Amino acid sequence: MPMIDVYAAAGTFDDKHTLAQDLAKAVMRWEQVPEISLFKNNTAAFVHDLPAAAISNAAGETNYVRVQVLTPANVLDATNRSASSAS
Repeated sequence: MPMIDVYAAAGTFDDKHTLAQDLAKAVMRWEQVPEISLFKNNTAAFVHDLPAAAISNAAGETNYVRVQVLTPANVLDATNRSASSAS
């Protein structure tokens, strides 16, 4: 099942549900699958709120968002992988 996980400091996103749904739909576009129940029901996104103290770079800054996209092996070709990381 394709999944997107987004990790950010609590309060970063106002409407987490819409963000998660939009990201799941984006994965379906990148995978170029039809918008049918089989794919809609098996493509998901998760927005994780973290305490700001749980995020840091080496300088101590906490203003980061981490996005992880997991897809089945060989689903996205090099062009689609590049497009998904640029969006």
